Amino acid sequence: MTAEPGFKQPAAAPSAAVPSAAVPSAVIELVGRARRILLLTHHNPDGDALGSAFALARILGRDGRQVDLALTGFWSEHLSFLLDGLSLVEKPGVFSGYDLVVLLDCHTFGRLGEDGSTADDLPALVVIDHHPLTEGEKAGENWFVQPDASSTGELVWLFLKACRLQAPPEAAEALLLAIASDTGFFSQSNVTAGTLEAAAGLVEWGGCLERVHRRLKADLPLRRLKLMGSALDSLRLHCGGRLAIMAVTPDLLEKAGAVMADTEDLVEMGRSLAGVTLSALIKDEGRGVGRVRVSLRSREPVNASALAGFFGGGGHRLAAAYNDPEAATAEEAAANLLARVERFL
Repeated sequence: MTAEPGFKQPAAAPSAAVPSAAVPSAVIELVGRARRILLLTHHNPDGDALGSAFALARILGRDGRQVDLALTGFWSEHLSFLLDGLSLVEKPGVFSGYDLVVLLDCHTFGRLGEDGSTADDLPALVVIDHHPLTEGEKAGENWFVQPDASSTGELVWLFLKACRLQAPPEAAEALLLAIASDTGFFSQSNVTAGTLEAAAGLVEWGGCLERVHRRLKADLPLRRLKLMGSALDSLRLHCGGRLAIMAVTPDLLEKAGAVMADTEDLVEMGRSLAGVTLSALIKDEGRGVGRVRVSLRSREPVNASALAGFFGGGGHRLAAAYNDPEAATAEEAAANLLARVERFL
């Protein structure tokens, strides 16, 4: 068995079957020959985005390549360890300093932030993403997009297998965290046999599920627990108990000594209630119209992404988000949601 172009054959290839057919050959070839790589992911990156970026940066940077990561927005403090040892740069306006740009966990430059940046002077682009394409979008030959995959972390694992590359333990653990983040720690309907195969392979490579669980579910700062309590106090049920709405406002943040990044996954609390098929967390930082963000989590058959798309947002079927273009406060965002949500439930 020969190595793919541009990659070195490891001393001993992993024993599991290599699902290389799913990965476009153009993706393997472009990444294999690139020497100056910029990794980009969506605004306000989550565990899937950061875990995938960490793993890919560590693996591709092992043979002397320049691999930079540019981030925008905020991210949860408990995920900051995934930036350790990486080359972090400001997001460039043009990309002529690189011979490859990789979009992770998103497939459009519009998801990178609110500055309206475009892909100027783009030498080559690879996309690795599990978000569904919108109507009218078409994947390029350099895109590895599989909406049926649980996470981008799962797709990065498939990519590594296709390239006959093995992740070092810290990168394997980052990919485990990426998958766990987007599957409710392997508890949601997006978990497939392929997802569990990826997790098993990453454990074989040295990833530790216990450490991942501690990173995601334990070792929480006191301010986060206080914020959880305040968010629960704000919870109200609507639509016959099918919809749970919570809100985080500047006053609640100040009272808990927290920041908006501490709201990561608080929306899951609403979805855990019996009878709730859609949970919404409204995040109001007091920044005015169009800046109030609403995070959604759903249970089948509710499509959270379709609802978010109505407001100009997007995401997955069970997890999505949007900025309300008409709301200036949490109260206004809640009213706008209630006026439109019934037909999605």
